[in-house]
Amino acid sequence: MKDEIAGQIRQCGTFAEVSAVIDQYMDYYNRERYQWDLAKLSPDEFYRFCTTGEYPISVGNPPPVPTPEKPATMHGQKITLDQNKCPANRNGDAQVENG
Repeated sequence: MKDEIAGQIRQCGTFAEVSAVIDQYMDYYNRERYQWDLAKLSPDEFYRFCTTGEYPISVGNPPPVPTPEKPATMHGQKITLDQNKCPANRNGDAQVENG
């Protein structure tokens, strides 16, 4: 990121301007920048593809829905998510299993 926005950052005179440049780049990166390793989707589209199973681009042969190679963990404990709810929602959707 810093290589791509370094010129813009140098032109900023305040912290608010720097923050705005970074926010704009993050928005571009997550919503508009397509990535080959993410099934040719932006990170936001890839997240929706993984959670809904619906490939957002109309193609004759869409790729299979990716599955994680290993379970998510937090502090050494397995995390399971309620697939009917947004995993980013912090209202108790995540379940931590001991073991």
